[in-house]
Amino acid sequence: MEALQLVLFLLAAVVASSIVGRFLPALSLPLVQIALGAIIAAFVGTSFDTGLDAELLLILFIAPLHCNESRHADSGALWNNRWGIFLLAFGLVLATVAAVGFALHALLPAIPLAAALAFGAAMGSTDAVAVTELSKDFRFGKRHETLLTGEAFFNDVTGTVVFKTAIGFAATGALALGHAGEEFALELFGGLFGGVVLGFLAWLLFELIRRGGIDSPNLHVTLELLLPFVIYLICKQLHIGGVIAVVMAGMVISFLPHRHTPQTARQRMQAKGVWDTLGFILNGIIFVLLGMQLPRFIAPAADGGFGDPMLMFGVVIALTLVLELLRFAWIAGMDLVHCLHRRQPIASILDAEHVRSALATAFAGPKGGITLSLMLTVPAVLPASGTLPVHDMLASVASGVILCTLLLANFAVPALVPHKAASRRTKRQVDAEARLLMRVIESIGADAHQTGSVTGDASRQMAAVNDDVDEPATAIVMKRYADQLADVAKHASADVAARVREVIAQCDARYERIEEIDDELRESGFYAGDEDDGDSSALTAHLRALRDIYDAVEDVQAQALSRELEHVKAMAHDGEIDPKHAKELRNDVYIQQLTL
Repeated sequence: MEALQLVLFLLAAVVASSIVGRFLPALSLPLVQIALGAIIAAFVGTSFDTGLDAELLLILFIAPLHCNESRHADSGALWNNRWGIFLLAFGLVLATVAAVGFALHALLPAIPLAAALAFGAAMGSTDAVAVTELSKDFRFGKRHETLLTGEAFFNDVTGTVVFKTAIGFAATGALALGHAGEEFALELFGGLFGGVVLGFLAWLLFELIRRGGIDSPNLHVTLELLLPFVIYLICKQLHIGGVIAVVMAGMVISFLPHRHTPQTARQRMQAKGVWDTLGFILNGIIFVLLGMQLPRFIAPAADGGFGDPMLMFGVVIALTLVLELLRFAWIAGMDLVHCLHRRQPIASILDAEHVRSALATAFAGPKGGITLSLMLTVPAVLPASGTLPVHDMLASVASGVILCTLLLANFAVPALVPHKAASRRTKRQVDAEARLLMRVIESIGADAHQTGSVTGDASRQMAAVNDDVDEPATAIVMKRYADQLADVAKHASADVAARVREVIAQCDARYERIEEIDDELRESGFYAGDEDDGDSSALTAHLRALRDIYDAVEDVQAQALSRELEHVKAMAHDGEIDPKHAKELRNDVYIQQLTL
């Protein structure tokens, strides 16, 4: 029962975070979710106090999220930047182990060096969920964005293997470098090969099912959801890298050819909706759980349980600076090598935009659930530390560093690089969208005698009386487009915004006249047809009218979407809309047509 209550609290916190986040635009959604997790831990009670398990975190959260992300990743860009990704996922992690480990041992000499190096290894793993959200929302340079994505896919392996080796040495005094090398090779290369094979087998299974005539979207989506868990568990039984295998399987499935039929189109739309919802829930739960853990580790340091609180605070700040400075220096060095290899002028990486992108990439590597879950596996007492509570102390410092890196990612990245949605919509594009919507509204009025609940001669008679075709279904669809115009007008140029306001006012006036129009149609006998008299006849006619209007709204909307495609094509041909923007607009219309 407690497990069910915990799940309900987590889901409620995820939903609440989305609502609260609307009123706190300065805070990213992960920070809001961490704060709500801390509130739950503080006020719900100790019955919900649960530790993060690294293995459970990987299979329940990281594996499905990585599988979905890898299926939509740019495989060509990842391959072209393979050496840069390797340097981040392997070289930077080892550099972090050394720099952070020796820095922690120097700041807190009571912590054994092996344990400090294990701490550095845990800090080598970035929070894949937070990194993915940042790379989706903000416009880094193309190469930097690809490096971030690839690093998030692969850097857990190096950090986890080095962490286990260092902790084993701290606990037993035996350094098993050979075993560590073997484990790393199995995790990396075994995971790569196993993912390719299992991805091909999964694709073959999907194709056999389709060719067998089973095109049920529910079946295919369920299989997609099961796939990352099955692949991960198979790889764990084979002792190869499960997360890397899931990533490679997703890439292989996306790379192989797929049939394009109406059934597969519906399946993809349904799968996208399911994965988007599942991703939102899993991402939220990870950060809420992280928020529930942080207070119990930060509180002892703040209360003086580990000595001077200011000393512990200074250690956290110093380690955060070491992490961020090392990461920026590493990325800058990689950019320099890349520039020299491509024989480009060094000045190209010294311009303000590139430096801001490199800084943002450095700050976009926050630590999170994997780091904390690894720290929770540290033994309570190590032989070289005596009675020092190494476990609690390292978990406390790790919690502080995690919080600092998340705060830096939240505030520094938006200050350095633009948001994708904002940078994608230039003034010219916004004006073009406004003109497009106004043309669609004009087309709706012109087509009203052919669509809607009033068509043919009745429509022409109304047009003769009102100098315009004005009836319920047309007014409703015009209002929908007017609402879209209102959002666009906020960012349009002054002259276009003025024209938009006029069109919106006209659409609003039509919409407000719906009841009057309904009365006019009733008086004209348009809704007549029931030979019985009395109240039941009036009620039946009214219900039939509502049904007709409801059906007519879909008719008008379908015609409007067709007209919108025509206008997009014409505006692209005339140069009013660039090809990329036209493609985005067409895709939006296609989605609306499919859902309609």
